[in-house]
Amino acid sequence: MSEKDAKRAVAAKLFQQHDKTGRGELTARQMQGLHEAIRIGGISLAQVRAAMSYSCLMDDCCEPSELFDLLKEMDRRYFLVQDLRWEFALLDREQRDLIPEDQARFLFEVVHGQLFSQKQWERFRSSRPVPGTDVSFAEVEVELCNIPNREALALEQLEDQRELEERQRRLEERKLIEEQRRREIEEEKKKRQEEELSRQQEEEAEEQREILRVHEEEERLKKNKEEELHEQDEQERGKKEALEREAKERVELEESEQEAERKRQLEIIEVQQALEAQRALEKRASALKEEERREAETDENAEEEAARAAEMERLALEEAKKAEEALKLAKNAAERKAAEEAQKAAKEKAKREKADRIRKELKVAIKKKDKEMIARSVEEFKVAKLADTDGDLKKAETILKRIKAKENLVKAMEDRTLEGLEGAINEVKKNGFEAYMPQEMAAANKMLLGLKRLKKLKDEILNLKQSTVAEIRSYKKPPPQVEKVMSATFLLLGNKEIELKDWKKMQGLIGKTGKESLKRRVVEIDPNKIPTPTAQKVCNMLAEFDLEQVRDVSAGTAVFFAWASATQEDVLEREKQKAEGASPAELKGRRKIKNDTATGSLTINL
Repeated sequence: MSEKDAKRAVAAKLFQQHDKTGRGELTARQMQGLHEAIRIGGISLAQVRAAMSYSCLMDDCCEPSELFDLLKEMDRRYFLVQDLRWEFALLDREQRDLIPEDQARFLFEVVHGQLFSQKQWERFRSSRPVPGTDVSFAEVEVELCNIPNREALALEQLEDQRELEERQRRLEERKLIEEQRRREIEEEKKKRQEEELSRQQEEEAEEQREILRVHEEEERLKKNKEEELHEQDEQERGKKEALEREAKERVELEESEQEAERKRQLEIIEVQQALEAQRALEKRASALKEEERREAETDENAEEEAARAAEMERLALEEAKKAEEALKLAKNAAERKAAEEAQKAAKEKAKREKADRIRKELKVAIKKKDKEMIARSVEEFKVAKLADTDGDLKKAETILKRIKAKENLVKAMEDRTLEGLEGAINEVKKNGFEAYMPQEMAAANKMLLGLKRLKKLKDEILNLKQSTVAEIRSYKKPPPQVEKVMSATFLLLGNKEIELKDWKKMQGLIGKTGKESLKRRVVEIDPNKIPTPTAQKVCNMLAEFDLEQVRDVSAGTAVFFAWASATQEDVLEREKQKAEGASPAELKGRRKIKNDTATGSLTINL
């Protein structure tokens, strides 16, 4: 009998044991009990039902021929749930068995990979009792364990393609309607011209009869006619230019949206790469900690040995001093010679004991990783010109260099400048110190991502066309989204709130040029100098909108919305660290990735 046949025989025996009614089928609860007898803890009833739906012909019962395949599917879900619960715990920083929806979405993307379906995710969200609230593990464990259907995903992609084609078709229809309208206008114009020509012919006949009487009237009518035609031509030209400008703006808007989506995807990839690097760094850090622990066990008695070495040095120095006094008291040549030999031996011994004491004190300094102690021991080691036989001098100098690199990294994080932080991070990487300061590197990389995003947003504002800024300024009565976003922007730039209550005054601020221009002020503003109350006020002002709502009203305003949102988040995050009593180098909580399409921001907490 093959191994597979043996397993099926065991499965059949298990089926007979749990089919107490003799119906020839097992319910979901019976299958749950059967699986709990095999695997400690088993899986939830919902998982059992999902497995039955996947492996059995009937969703609510299992026949003997289906038991083996069903047990394999339940085992797959059992082990997958263990891994997923660990990943869920990493995202559940407050240990409430709850995570935000955006983090749950990220977990779906990671588990399903290329088979992730946006529409399946939306169906899951809409099926929740209260969409938008935090998600428990029990809500998502079945969905995460379900194997994505490639055919359904392909159908969704086909539906998206059809929607795109439908939009293109409507665009073509709109163009055809506009072209038809233009032809109708030209035909109407031609008809009017023909009617005007007929009227002119009648007037000419009348003029022939009454030339003298209507000559002046004819000239006046001719002049009026020319002015009317000129006005009509101007109107037609204006309408045509407006239509062309509108079509061009639509194309530019679509292209800008596609570019924004591409950048967002690149940012997500960058964040995921940062997470992978951080995981590898943590593994290296764990190995280094274990190595340091073993070294500490090896040098467990280093302090005692250093103390003994110091005592031996003191005794050797006293012995040398006594030998020197004996030399002074020598009365004859024989006593002097003996005293000189004794003094020489004592000095040699004192030198050896001193060297031994210096080496052991250096070991103690290395063990304690105390900067001042290491620096003092290294200096004494070099002054004594000792050979680095144990490699302790090199190790101590490396530790000093590592401490200096860590201090530079923390200082750069406190300064929060992009150039300084990149330089400090590169210094750590260049010397291979990342594994010795994983928390600091995680915090630094998080801050670096935020600073890079702020710079990108500033660059987008700097590259805005002046016509886009002029469009924002041109509103006589701006929509609420435009007015609030621009008020929030000027609050962050340092303007008083009272200045921003009148739209006309704000139009004046938007229209300034030179050093006081809006784009230049945004580029030059230092987020570190923005007061926390101002950032909190901006946060409250922007909370009622999302990026898509603002973009639907004004694409230019949406750029300022993204910058203001990211800037106030940076300020509030810095203040939160201060309130918690954490230095910039400290990193609290577990990994968290947030990709917020509502505000256009993307952040990472490690």
